[in-house]
Amino acid sequence: MQVNGALRQRAASLEYVKDVEVLADYIGGRVETPGRGEDWAVSKDLYPGVTVHFVFNRADNEFPARLRALYSGDKIKMIKGDELATITISLANQLLRYVRETNPGVKLPDVCYKV
Repeated sequence: MQVNGALRQRAASLEYVKDVEVLADYIGGRVETPGRGEDWAVSKDLYPGVTVHFVFNRADNEFPARLRALYSGDKIKMIKGDELATITISLANQLLRYVRETNPGVKLPDVCYKV
């Protein structure tokens, strides 16, 4: 729940991402090909055998922007939940820093200025 709430607060800010390749490079990750209607996805290896996938959907007429974190890897069960939550939220904050740094002079959502 902690991660879901944090990602919900940050999702609208990612509407300002202009280049997903550069965003992926910024966090040391890679762009993934969306498979189920997502606008983009970026993955980052957290540890050997543990990967987080940030999956983003832009807002439309029916739904607000949505950011999800999905996890994969053969060693995912070795990581404590609170550790995984802390790392995920820290990486989500890095996404916001990227948005802030690449949109100078643009009035961004307040959450961008709190990280």
